[in-house]
Amino acid sequence: MAPTVILIGFMGAGKSAVGSYLARGLGWNFFDADIQIEKRMGMPIAEVFEKHGEEIFRTAEAAVVTGLLDEAASSREGTVVSLGGGAVTVPEIARRLRHEPLVFLLEEDLETAFKRTGGGTRPLAGDLDSFQRLFEERQVLYRQLAGHVVDTRGKEIREVSDAVVRIIEGGEGE
Repeated sequence: MAPTVILIGFMGAGKSAVGSYLARGLGWNFFDADIQIEKRMGMPIAEVFEKHGEEIFRTAEAAVVTGLLDEAASSREGTVVSLGGGAVTVPEIARRLRHEPLVFLLEEDLETAFKRTGGGTRPLAGDLDSFQRLFEERQVLYRQLAGHVVDTRGKEIREVSDAVVRIIEGGEGE
């Protein structure tokens, strides 16, 4: 069985960028769950929220993420999967993550995450106050589900990727 690295963290933490870079460097497959959801739904995530609501989005997210993890588990090649910031709130996904050995929390500070997300232009981001509430609520879930934490604050994508690789290879982490 080939390894599967799963990246979790709040929106704006760099999961997609780090995941893509990491997979390229390792020569592994890469799947961005949000992109896969958009393909499945035939529209951008913001539009899914607007037209169908969060519940429909989370149902699609659960199906996509469990499908990606099943595919990765049966693959002979290593796989990196980046999850959306709210994936950990879906019970089915949370249960699955508890059994995965390589779940990495990419940790970012609130202000940088807000800036990277366009100042609240994503669904559920809203203004800074609601963004902060959501950020704080999810931190507990991220910490419960992550086997490894990588601090991304002030680091380049390559540095974050290198930290993940060191942990995978059994060396020093953060």
